[in-house]
Amino acid sequence: MVDLDRLDLASVDSEDMLRRIRELPKQCADAWANAQPLSLPASYKDVSNIIILGMGGSAIGGDLTRTLVQDRCPVPIAVCREYDLPAYATQNTLVIGCSYSGNTEETLSAFDQAAQRGCKLLAITTGGQLVVKAQSYRAPLLTFSYPSQPRGALGHSFVPLVAVLFKLGLIPDPWADLQEAIAVMQDEARLLVPEVETPHNPAKKLALKLHEHLPVVYGAGILSEVARRWKDQFNENAKNWAFYDVLPELNHNSVVGFGLPKSLLPHLLVIILEAAADHPRVAIRAAVTRELLEQAGVAVEVVRSAGRSPLAQMLSVIHLGDFVSFYLAALNGADPTPIPSINYLKKRLAEA
Repeated sequence: MVDLDRLDLASVDSEDMLRRIRELPKQCADAWANAQPLSLPASYKDVSNIIILGMGGSAIGGDLTRTLVQDRCPVPIAVCREYDLPAYATQNTLVIGCSYSGNTEETLSAFDQAAQRGCKLLAITTGGQLVVKAQSYRAPLLTFSYPSQPRGALGHSFVPLVAVLFKLGLIPDPWADLQEAIAVMQDEARLLVPEVETPHNPAKKLALKLHEHLPVVYGAGILSEVARRWKDQFNENAKNWAFYDVLPELNHNSVVGFGLPKSLLPHLLVIILEAAADHPRVAIRAAVTRELLEQAGVAVEVVRSAGRSPLAQMLSVIHLGDFVSFYLAALNGADPTPIPSINYLKKRLAEA
């Protein structure tokens, strides 16, 4: 087995995904600063709903934004991962196209439809065709520069959306909470980096438990989409099967299937993400769910958030999960950055 305390980073991480993970606190600060000059038309403050377009690492920022503000934002927010815009999108809808490359075909298709329907438009990207389309539609445009795979630029897909909601007067100023989140991530990362040996490194210890297992990640409330992020990072960075589910919904269906197939049970590891912001009844449900899993013979690990604000709690758990996925990639003998299966899909689609 790979010794996580003796990693040759140049050989296991050829494109330096670890640097992107370590830089998440700085990314968040830089993304906030980059969004400040953005000017939005006054009419954008009168929207009846918001649709965020995106796929993969460019969509997760929308998911996180929706769950973060759903108890405060007076207008509904949806994330669209489709070629076609929902039928309810109208001139009173703000459609935000998010694409790291600017060339995501599903996002471009839905963005065009939004323009045709007269929706209010905003684009967030590093460049590509989304810039061209935004300029042709005379739409506000927020660009950023950060060399990475989209999933490695989470700060730039998440924080600008929160900044936009504040600019529209839909949420209170989040800057203090973001500052806390950055400080919490920086503090926790001191124990997560490769220089800290396994007995004292929570990310390495969890990765070792996950090695040769099928991860299933559970989250609730503000951590429901963080569970998706963990699953996605295990898929893309570690090249590992992974699934996620959401409390309390999973208590109404998934719990019934915990016992079968028996041959699979020893190979599962369920990770329950918990936050101080969880509803009290959800906290009870999570504890009982753990009992049911253990009664079925399934291994369970509980990960608890840090921080006071919901934003800090979200980002603290995301940052830990990113480090875990990096160490699991090393254990799997997988370079965390390349995504050959996605590249193959794009090639075949281009040929179709």
